[in-house]
Amino acid sequence: MPPTPERRPTWRRTLRALAVSYGVCATLALAVVLVFSDGNVVSYVLGLFAAWWLAPALLLVPLAAAAGSRRTLAAVTAPAVAAGAMAGPYVVNRFSPVEAAPDLRVATFNTSAWQGVDGLAALVRDREPDVLALQEIAKSSRAAYDERFGGLYPYRSYTPASTQGDGDAVWSKHPIVSVDTVTGLPEGARPAEVVTLDVDGRRLAVVSVHLASPCLFCSPSAARHSPAGDTANAARVRVEEARRFADLASERRAAGEAVVVAGDLNSAELNEPLRELRSHGLVDVHRAVGTRPGLTRGRSPGFARVDVVLVAGLEPVATREGAPGGSTHSPVIADLAWPS
Repeated sequence: MPPTPERRPTWRRTLRALAVSYGVCATLALAVVLVFSDGNVVSYVLGLFAAWWLAPALLLVPLAAAAGSRRTLAAVTAPAVAAGAMAGPYVVNRFSPVEAAPDLRVATFNTSAWQGVDGLAALVRDREPDVLALQEIAKSSRAAYDERFGGLYPYRSYTPASTQGDGDAVWSKHPIVSVDTVTGLPEGARPAEVVTLDVDGRRLAVVSVHLASPCLFCSPSAARHSPAGDTANAARVRVEEARRFADLASERRAAGEAVVVAGDLNSAELNEPLRELRSHGLVDVHRAVGTRPGLTRGRSPGFARVDVVLVAGLEPVATREGAPGGSTHSPVIADLAWPS
C-alpha cells in the first residue's frame, strides 16, 4: 500500500505543498490577467512575464500524475493549459515546416537609440532583409545611419521624432510609393506612418510601430515626465494604439494591399495589444511558423516576446531572431510569400 500522508517523508510533503501553493498562485495570477487585462500595473506585469511563471506548470503536471497527487494536479491544471497554449504552436511548427519558397524578407529591430548599430550591421550583412522596420532611431543619428546603410536601402522613410527624441523608420530595397501619417492615435503615442511600397508591381503597406513605453517601477516624478504616464496609463494607451493600427490594417487590406505591421509592442503574449492586432486578421508570423518562444526583450534568453512581425495578405514561411548587438532587443526576421 502507498504510504499515508502522515507516513510520507517530510521532504515529499513539503514539495507537494510548494507545488500546490504554486498552482493556486499561478491560477489566481492567470485570473487577474484574464479579468483585468492591461487595466492596471499588476495585470500588465503578470502578462508581460507570463512565459516564465507559467512554465513550471508544464513540468509539474506529469510529475503530479506520476506521483498520483490529485490535489497537485488540480492546482496546476489551469496554468499548464495556459502555458501549453502559449508554447504549443512552437512544438507543432517543429514537425510541420512550411515548404513554400519565400518571396520577401522583412525584419524589425528596436535599435535602442544607436546602441544596436552592431546588431543592425550584422542583421543587414547576414540576413539581407528586403524591408526593415526600425524603432528608436534618434533624429541626431539619422545622417550617420543613412551614410552607413543608405547604399543598401535606397528607399527610406522616417517618422517625426517623438517627445523623447526618437522615431521609427522603414528602409526598403523596393520603391516607396507613398507615406501617410497615421491619425487618430491616443495622447502619449509616438508618431507613426504607413509607408506603401511597390514590390514588383504589388502594393505593400508597412507600419513600423513602437507602442507606448511602460514606466515600470518608476517614481511618481518620472511617471509625470513619461509621455504616456505611469505604467497603468501607458498600458491603456498601448491598447488604444493597437486598436487604431488594427483598424488601419483592415482598411488597407480591404483596399487590396498586403500589410506588414512590425515593431516593438512593449507587451507580450497575454497582454491585450497583441490580441487586438490578431483579432483584425493580422497573422503573428512567429506564432504561425516559429519553433521556439523567441523572447526578444533583454539579453538572451530575454524576458518577453515584445517584438513582432504581423502580416495580412502574405503567407508566413519562416522566422528567427538575430543578434542584438548593443541593443536591449533582438531583431526578428520573417520570411514571407505572396499567396499562390
